[in-house]
Amino acid sequence: MKDSFARFSPLYCTFKELIMVPESHLSNRRDPWKNYGSTILATSDSNVVDDDLDLDLDSLDSREEPHRDKGSNLTAYFNIVCIVAGSGTLGIPYAIQQGGWITVLFLILSATMNVYANIKLIECLYHDGKSRRISMSQVAYDAFGKIGLVLVGFFFNALSVGCPILYLILSGENFKILFNDIFGISLEVKSWIFICASLMCIPFVMLKTMKEASWLSILGTISTMMVVFVVFITSLVELPNNRDKHEHQFINPRNIPIALATVFFSYGGNIVYPHIESSMKHPRAWPKVLSSATATVTIFYLLVCIPAYATYGDTTLSPIYKSLPSGLVVLITVLMISIHILLALPIYQTAFALEIEEYLSINITTLGKSREFMYRAITRILTVLFTVYIAITFPYFADVMSLLGALGNGKKFG
Repeated sequence: MKDSFARFSPLYCTFKELIMVPESHLSNRRDPWKNYGSTILATSDSNVVDDDLDLDLDSLDSREEPHRDKGSNLTAYFNIVCIVAGSGTLGIPYAIQQGGWITVLFLILSATMNVYANIKLIECLYHDGKSRRISMSQVAYDAFGKIGLVLVGFFFNALSVGCPILYLILSGENFKILFNDIFGISLEVKSWIFICASLMCIPFVMLKTMKEASWLSILGTISTMMVVFVVFITSLVELPNNRDKHEHQFINPRNIPIALATVFFSYGGNIVYPHIESSMKHPRAWPKVLSSATATVTIFYLLVCIPAYATYGDTTLSPIYKSLPSGLVVLITVLMISIHILLALPIYQTAFALEIEEYLSINITTLGKSREFMYRAITRILTVLFTVYIAITFPYFADVMSLLGALGNGKKFG
Protein backbone atom coordinates (compact mmCIF):
# COMPACT_ATOMS: atom_id res chain seq x y z
CA MET A 1 0.00 0.00 0.00
CA LYS A 2 1.24 3.43 -0.87
CA ASP A 3 0.46 5.44 2.24
CA SER A 4 -1.24 8.80 2.12
CA PHE A 5 1.75 10.73 3.39
CA ALA A 6 3.94 9.41 0.61
CA ARG A 7 1.22 10.24 -1.93
CA PHE A 8 1.49 13.88 -0.91
CA SER A 9 5.29 13.94 -0.85
CA PRO A 10 7.21 12.62 -3.89
CA LEU A 11 10.47 13.53 -2.20
CA TYR A 12 9.53 11.25 0.69
CA CYS A 13 9.04 8.33 -1.74
CA THR A 14 12.44 8.88 -3.35
CA PHE A 15 14.23 9.15 -0.04
CA LYS A 16 12.41 6.13 1.36
CA GLU A 17 13.50 3.96 -1.56
CA LEU A 18 17.12 4.99 -1.06
CA ILE A 19 17.27 4.11 2.63
CA MET A 20 14.82 1.20 2.84
CA VAL A 21 16.20 -1.94 4.45
CA PRO A 22 14.51 -5.26 5.18
CA GLU A 23 12.23 -5.15 8.18
CA SER A 24 14.14 -8.02 9.80
CA HIS A 25 17.20 -5.79 10.10
CA LEU A 26 15.33 -2.97 11.83
CA SER A 27 15.15 -4.85 15.12
CA ASN A 28 18.95 -5.11 15.16
CA ARG A 29 19.37 -1.37 14.78
CA ARG A 30 20.02 0.57 17.97
CA ASP A 31 17.99 3.61 17.02
CA PRO A 32 16.59 5.65 19.94
CA TRP A 33 14.22 7.43 17.55
CA LYS A 34 12.69 4.30 16.06
CA ASN A 35 9.67 4.21 18.38
CA TYR A 36 9.90 7.74 19.75
CA GLY A 37 6.53 9.46 19.70
CA SER A 38 4.66 6.46 18.35
CA THR A 39 1.37 5.84 20.10
CA ILE A 40 -0.37 2.75 18.79
CA LEU A 41 -3.94 3.50 17.79
CA ALA A 42 -6.63 1.49 19.54
CA THR A 43 -8.25 -1.05 17.25
CA SER A 44 -11.60 -2.80 17.33
CA ASP A 45 -14.10 -4.22 14.87
CA SER A 46 -15.42 -0.72 14.25
CA ASN A 47 -12.25 1.33 14.02
CA VAL A 48 -9.60 -0.66 12.16
CA VAL A 49 -7.94 1.52 9.52
CA ASP A 50 -8.73 0.02 6.13
CA ASP A 51 -5.66 -0.33 3.92
CA ASP A 52 -7.74 0.58 0.89
CA LEU A 53 -8.91 3.90 2.28
CA ASP A 54 -7.14 7.23 1.95
CA LEU A 55 -5.75 8.50 5.24
CA ASP A 56 -7.54 11.63 6.36
CA LEU A 57 -9.30 12.90 9.42
CA ASP A 58 -12.50 11.02 8.63
CA SER A 59 -10.85 7.66 8.01
CA LEU A 60 -9.23 7.45 11.44
CA ASP A 61 -12.26 6.45 13.50
CA SER A 62 -9.96 5.52 16.32
CA ARG A 63 -9.33 9.18 16.88
CA GLU A 64 -12.99 9.55 17.80
CA GLU A 65 -12.75 7.09 20.70
CA PRO A 66 -13.36 9.15 23.86
CA HIS A 67 -11.11 8.85 26.90
CA ARG A 68 -12.02 9.93 30.39
CA ASP A 69 -8.62 11.48 30.99
CA LYS A 70 -8.89 13.71 27.93
CA GLY A 71 -10.15 17.27 27.67
CA SER A 72 -13.15 18.69 25.85
CA ASN A 73 -13.21 20.64 22.61
CA LEU A 74 -13.75 23.83 24.61
CA THR A 75 -10.60 23.12 26.60
CA ALA A 76 -8.59 22.79 23.39
CA TYR A 77 -10.19 26.00 22.09
CA PHE A 78 -9.03 27.99 25.13
CA ASN A 79 -5.55 26.44 24.94
CA ILE A 80 -5.14 27.62 21.34
CA VAL A 81 -6.50 31.12 21.97
CA CYS A 82 -4.32 31.60 25.03
CA ILE A 83 -1.16 30.43 23.29
CA VAL A 84 -1.66 32.37 20.05
CA ALA A 85 -3.39 35.63 20.99
CA GLY A 86 -0.87 36.87 23.53
CA SER A 87 2.07 36.91 21.12
CA GLY A 88 0.40 39.29 18.67
CA THR A 89 -2.22 41.40 20.40
CA LEU A 90 0.21 44.18 21.31
CA GLY A 91 2.46 43.87 18.25
CA ILE A 92 0.01 43.69 15.35
CA PRO A 93 -0.75 47.47 15.33
CA TYR A 94 2.95 48.13 14.81
CA ALA A 95 2.97 45.61 11.95
CA ILE A 96 0.19 47.64 10.29
CA GLN A 97 2.26 50.79 10.81
CA GLN A 98 5.23 49.11 9.14
CA GLY A 99 3.45 47.64 6.14
CA GLY A 100 0.43 49.91 5.74
CA TRP A 101 -3.28 49.08 5.58
CA ILE A 102 -2.60 46.21 3.18
CA THR A 103 -1.15 44.30 6.13
CA VAL A 104 -4.74 43.79 7.31
CA LEU A 105 -5.30 41.72 4.17
CA PHE A 106 -2.11 39.76 4.87
CA LEU A 107 -3.36 39.17 8.42
CA ILE A 108 -6.59 37.57 7.21
CA LEU A 109 -4.70 35.58 4.57
CA SER A 110 -2.23 34.37 7.20
CA ALA A 111 -5.11 33.24 9.42
CA THR A 112 -6.56 31.19 6.56
CA MET A 113 -3.18 29.65 5.76
CA ASN A 114 -2.64 28.93 9.45
CA VAL A 115 -5.85 26.91 9.68
CA TYR A 116 -5.11 24.87 6.54
CA ALA A 117 -1.44 24.25 7.40
CA ASN A 118 -2.12 23.12 10.95
CA ILE A 119 -4.95 20.80 9.94
CA LYS A 120 -2.46 19.13 7.60
CA LEU A 121 0.15 19.19 10.36
CA ILE A 122 -2.07 17.05 12.58
CA GLU A 123 -2.94 14.73 9.69
CA CYS A 124 0.78 14.07 9.23
CA LEU A 125 0.95 12.68 12.77
CA TYR A 126 -1.24 9.79 11.56
CA HIS A 127 0.48 9.34 8.21
CA ASP A 128 1.02 5.56 8.46
CA GLY A 129 -2.51 4.77 9.68
CA LYS A 130 -1.16 2.57 12.48
CA SER A 131 0.42 4.87 15.05
CA ARG A 132 0.36 8.50 16.09
CA ARG A 133 3.53 10.55 16.20
CA ILE A 134 3.81 12.85 19.17
CA SER A 135 5.44 15.78 17.34
CA MET A 136 6.50 17.04 13.94
CA SER A 137 10.11 16.16 14.71
CA GLN A 138 9.18 12.48 14.43
CA VAL A 139 7.24 13.07 11.21
CA ALA A 140 10.31 14.79 9.78
CA TYR A 141 12.41 11.80 10.82
CA ASP A 142 10.00 9.40 9.12
CA ALA A 143 10.11 11.44 5.91
CA PHE A 144 13.72 12.61 5.66
CA GLY A 145 15.67 10.73 8.27
CA LYS A 146 18.09 12.39 10.66
CA ILE A 147 18.44 15.49 8.48
CA GLY A 148 14.73 16.22 8.83
CA LEU A 149 14.87 15.42 12.53
CA VAL A 150 17.72 17.88 13.13
CA LEU A 151 16.24 20.75 11.10
CA VAL A 152 12.63 20.51 12.25
CA GLY A 153 13.62 19.51 15.77
CA PHE A 154 15.88 22.55 16.05
CA PHE A 155 13.18 25.07 15.15
CA PHE A 156 10.42 23.42 17.13
CA ASN A 157 12.51 22.95 20.25
CA ALA A 158 14.07 26.40 19.92
CA LEU A 159 10.58 27.90 19.92
CA SER A 160 9.38 25.59 22.71
CA VAL A 161 12.22 26.75 24.95
CA GLY A 162 12.69 30.22 23.50
CA CYS A 163 9.13 31.46 23.92
CA PRO A 164 9.07 30.84 27.70
CA ILE A 165 12.44 32.60 27.97
CA LEU A 166 11.11 35.56 26.01
CA TYR A 167 7.96 35.60 28.13
CA LEU A 168 10.07 35.61 31.30
CA ILE A 169 11.99 38.66 30.06
CA LEU A 170 8.78 40.49 29.11
CA SER A 171 7.07 39.69 32.40
CA GLY A 172 10.12 40.85 34.34
CA GLU A 173 10.19 44.16 32.47
CA ASN A 174 6.43 44.66 32.87
CA PHE A 175 6.36 43.94 36.60
CA LYS A 176 9.28 46.29 37.12
CA ILE A 177 7.22 49.08 35.51
CA LEU A 178 4.05 48.19 37.41
CA PHE A 179 5.51 47.95 40.90
CA ASN A 180 7.75 50.97 40.41
CA ASP A 181 4.83 53.18 39.26
CA ILE A 182 2.17 51.90 41.68
CA PHE A 183 4.01 50.91 44.85
CA GLY A 184 7.38 52.61 44.40
CA ILE A 185 9.14 49.25 44.65
CA SER A 186 12.32 49.34 42.60
CA LEU A 187 13.78 45.94 41.73
CA GLU A 188 15.99 44.95 38.82
CA VAL A 189 14.51 43.03 35.89
CA LYS A 190 16.59 39.99 36.86
CA SER A 191 14.95 39.92 40.28
CA TRP A 192 11.47 39.99 38.73
CA ILE A 193 12.48 37.20 36.35
CA PHE A 194 13.39 35.03 39.33
CA ILE A 195 10.07 35.87 41.03
CA CYS A 196 7.98 35.14 37.93
CA ALA A 197 9.81 31.87 37.27
CA SER A 198 9.25 30.77 40.88
CA LEU A 199 5.53 31.51 40.64
CA MET A 200 5.09 29.61 37.40
CA CYS A 201 7.29 26.69 38.40
CA ILE A 202 4.55 25.37 40.70
CA PRO A 203 1.80 24.86 38.08
CA PHE A 204 4.40 23.72 35.55
CA VAL A 205 5.52 20.87 37.82
CA MET A 206 2.09 19.97 39.15
CA LEU A 207 0.05 20.11 35.90
CA LYS A 208 1.10 17.13 33.84
CA THR A 209 -0.77 17.58 30.53
CA MET A 210 -2.52 20.21 28.43
CA LYS A 211 -5.88 19.16 29.80
CA GLU A 212 -4.81 19.86 33.37
CA ALA A 213 -3.44 23.27 32.33
CA SER A 214 -6.76 24.31 30.78
CA TRP A 215 -7.71 26.60 33.67
CA LEU A 216 -4.56 28.62 32.96
CA SER A 217 -5.71 29.00 29.37
CA ILE A 218 -9.16 30.22 30.40
CA LEU A 219 -7.70 32.88 32.70
CA GLY A 220 -5.15 33.86 30.06
CA THR A 221 -7.87 34.27 27.43
CA ILE A 222 -9.91 36.47 29.77
CA SER A 223 -6.91 38.72 30.42
CA THR A 224 -6.29 39.01 26.67
CA MET A 225 -9.92 39.97 26.09
CA MET A 226 -9.55 42.75 28.65
CA VAL A 227 -6.44 44.04 26.88
CA VAL A 228 -8.30 44.06 23.56
CA PHE A 229 -11.24 45.89 25.14
CA VAL A 230 -9.02 48.57 26.76
CA VAL A 231 -6.98 49.24 23.61
CA PHE A 232 -10.09 49.24 21.39
CA ILE A 233 -12.05 51.72 23.56
CA THR A 234 -9.05 53.97 24.22
CA SER A 235 -8.19 54.16 20.50
CA LEU A 236 -11.75 55.11 19.60
CA VAL A 237 -11.86 57.78 22.32
CA GLU A 238 -8.53 59.24 21.14
CA LEU A 239 -9.40 59.09 17.43
CA PRO A 240 -11.08 62.55 17.14
CA ASN A 241 -8.04 64.23 18.71
CA ASN A 242 -5.56 62.45 16.41
CA ARG A 243 -7.46 62.21 13.14
CA ASP A 244 -5.38 64.76 11.21
CA LYS A 245 -2.14 64.60 13.20
CA HIS A 246 -0.66 61.42 11.78
CA GLU A 247 0.00 59.95 8.35
CA HIS A 248 -1.35 56.62 7.09
CA GLN A 249 -0.12 54.48 4.21
CA PHE A 250 -1.94 51.89 2.18
CA ILE A 251 1.28 50.01 1.46
CA ASN A 252 4.92 50.47 2.42
CA PRO A 253 6.89 48.03 0.22
CA ARG A 254 10.18 48.56 2.05
CA ASN A 255 8.81 47.31 5.39
CA ILE A 256 6.47 44.57 4.14
CA PRO A 257 8.94 41.79 5.12
CA ILE A 258 9.08 43.12 8.71
CA ALA A 259 5.29 43.32 8.85
CA LEU A 260 4.92 39.77 7.52
CA ALA A 261 7.43 38.44 10.07
CA THR A 262 5.33 39.94 12.86
CA VAL A 263 2.11 38.54 11.38
CA PHE A 264 3.56 35.03 11.01
CA PHE A 265 4.92 35.09 14.55
CA SER A 266 1.53 36.27 15.82
CA TYR A 267 -0.06 33.03 14.62
CA GLY A 268 2.69 30.87 16.06
CA GLY A 269 1.36 27.99 18.09
CA ASN A 270 2.10 24.99 15.94
CA ILE A 271 4.77 23.78 18.37
CA VAL A 272 2.07 22.93 20.93
CA TYR A 273 -0.75 21.92 18.56
CA PRO A 274 0.19 18.20 18.53
CA HIS A 275 -0.04 18.13 22.32
CA ILE A 276 -3.32 20.05 22.36
CA GLU A 277 -4.83 17.66 19.80
CA SER A 278 -3.63 14.62 21.74
CA SER A 279 -5.37 15.94 24.87
CA MET A 280 -8.80 16.04 23.15
CA LYS A 281 -11.52 13.46 23.77
CA HIS A 282 -12.58 13.75 20.14
CA PRO A 283 -9.50 14.58 18.05
CA ARG A 284 -11.51 14.41 14.83
CA ALA A 285 -13.05 17.74 15.87
CA TRP A 286 -9.60 19.36 15.53
CA PRO A 287 -10.39 21.27 12.28
CA LYS A 288 -13.50 22.82 13.83
CA VAL A 289 -11.75 23.72 17.07
CA LEU A 290 -8.71 25.18 15.29
CA SER A 291 -10.87 27.20 12.88
CA SER A 292 -12.97 28.63 15.73
CA ALA A 293 -9.93 29.53 17.82
CA THR A 294 -8.09 31.11 14.89
CA ALA A 295 -11.18 33.14 13.97
CA THR A 296 -11.39 34.39 17.57
CA VAL A 297 -7.73 35.37 17.60
CA THR A 298 -8.09 37.16 14.26
CA ILE A 299 -11.06 39.15 15.57
CA PHE A 300 -8.95 40.15 18.59
CA TYR A 301 -6.18 41.33 16.28
CA LEU A 302 -8.53 43.31 14.04
CA LEU A 303 -10.23 44.98 17.01
CA VAL A 304 -6.83 46.15 18.21
CA CYS A 305 -4.91 47.00 15.04
CA ILE A 306 -7.54 48.86 12.95
CA PRO A 307 -8.59 51.51 15.52
CA ALA A 308 -5.05 51.79 16.91
CA TYR A 309 -3.46 52.48 13.52
CA ALA A 310 -6.34 54.76 12.52
CA THR A 311 -5.71 56.79 15.68
CA TYR A 312 -1.93 56.86 15.96
CA GLY A 313 -0.86 56.30 12.34
CA ASP A 314 2.87 56.51 11.73
CA THR A 315 3.57 57.00 15.45
CA THR A 316 2.15 53.58 16.41
CA LEU A 317 4.63 51.77 18.65
CA SER A 318 5.19 48.20 19.79
CA PRO A 319 3.86 47.21 22.25
CA ILE A 320 0.80 49.32 21.56
CA TYR A 321 0.41 50.50 25.16
CA LYS A 322 3.42 52.77 24.55
CA SER A 323 1.17 54.79 22.21
CA LEU A 324 -1.70 55.06 24.69
CA PRO A 325 -2.09 58.04 27.03
CA SER A 326 -0.08 57.48 30.20
CA GLY A 327 -2.01 56.71 33.34
CA LEU A 328 -4.51 54.10 34.49
CA VAL A 329 -5.18 52.78 30.98
CA VAL A 330 -1.54 51.86 30.42
CA LEU A 331 -1.22 50.30 33.86
CA ILE A 332 -4.30 48.11 33.30
CA THR A 333 -3.01 47.03 29.88
CA VAL A 334 0.45 46.17 31.22
CA LEU A 335 -1.06 44.29 34.17
CA MET A 336 -3.41 42.22 32.02
CA ILE A 337 -0.79 41.32 29.43
CA SER A 338 1.66 40.42 32.21
CA ILE A 339 -0.92 38.07 33.72
CA HIS A 340 -1.46 36.52 30.30
CA ILE A 341 2.28 36.01 29.83
CA LEU A 342 2.63 34.30 33.19
CA LEU A 343 -0.31 32.00 32.48
CA ALA A 344 0.97 31.09 29.00
CA LEU A 345 4.45 30.26 30.30
CA PRO A 346 3.60 26.83 31.79
CA ILE A 347 1.67 25.85 28.66
CA TYR A 348 4.65 26.44 26.37
CA GLN A 349 6.96 24.70 28.83
CA THR A 350 4.58 21.75 29.14
CA ALA A 351 4.77 21.16 25.38
CA PHE A 352 8.55 20.95 25.55
CA ALA A 353 8.53 18.85 28.74
CA LEU A 354 6.11 16.29 27.28
CA GLU A 355 8.50 15.56 24.42
CA ILE A 356 11.47 15.22 26.75
CA GLU A 357 9.51 12.94 29.07
CA GLU A 358 8.35 10.82 26.14
CA TYR A 359 11.93 10.36 24.95
CA LEU A 360 13.18 9.52 28.46
CA SER A 361 10.20 7.17 29.09
CA ILE A 362 9.10 9.11 32.14
CA ASN A 363 5.62 7.66 32.60
CA ILE A 364 3.57 5.78 35.18
CA THR A 365 3.67 2.52 33.22
CA THR A 366 7.45 2.40 33.27
CA LEU A 367 8.27 3.99 36.60
CA GLY A 368 5.17 3.82 38.76
CA LYS A 369 3.24 6.78 40.11
CA SER A 370 5.69 8.01 42.76
CA ARG A 371 8.89 7.69 40.73
CA GLU A 372 7.17 9.15 37.68
CA PHE A 373 6.22 12.27 39.62
CA MET A 374 9.70 12.59 41.13
CA TYR A 375 11.48 12.27 37.77
CA ARG A 376 8.97 14.58 36.10
CA ALA A 377 9.45 17.20 38.83
CA ILE A 378 13.25 17.03 38.53
CA THR A 379 13.11 17.32 34.72
CA ARG A 380 10.76 20.29 34.81
CA ILE A 381 12.63 22.13 37.56
CA LEU A 382 15.83 21.78 35.54
CA THR A 383 13.95 23.16 32.53
CA VAL A 384 12.86 26.21 34.54
CA LEU A 385 16.40 26.78 35.81
CA PHE A 386 17.72 26.63 32.25
CA THR A 387 15.17 29.17 30.99
CA VAL A 388 15.97 31.54 33.86
CA TYR A 389 19.71 31.27 33.21
CA ILE A 390 19.30 32.14 29.52
CA ALA A 391 16.83 34.95 30.31
CA ILE A 392 19.23 36.75 32.64
CA THR A 393 22.51 36.14 30.78
CA PHE A 394 21.84 36.04 27.03
CA PRO A 395 21.95 39.54 25.44
CA TYR A 396 19.55 40.52 22.63
CA PHE A 397 17.55 37.35 23.12
CA ALA A 398 14.31 39.04 21.95
CA ASP A 399 15.92 39.88 18.59
CA VAL A 400 17.08 36.29 18.13
CA MET A 401 13.59 34.99 18.92
CA SER A 402 12.03 37.36 16.38
CA LEU A 403 14.19 35.76 13.68
CA LEU A 404 13.60 32.19 14.85
CA GLY A 405 9.89 32.86 15.26
CA ALA A 406 9.51 34.15 11.73
CA LEU A 407 11.51 31.22 10.30
CA GLY A 408 9.99 28.56 12.54
CA ASN A 409 6.39 29.61 12.02
CA GLY A 410 6.84 30.73 8.43
CA LYS A 411 8.19 27.35 7.31
CA LYS A 412 4.85 25.68 8.00
CA PHE A 413 3.37 27.60 5.06
CA GLY A 414 6.01 26.22 2.71
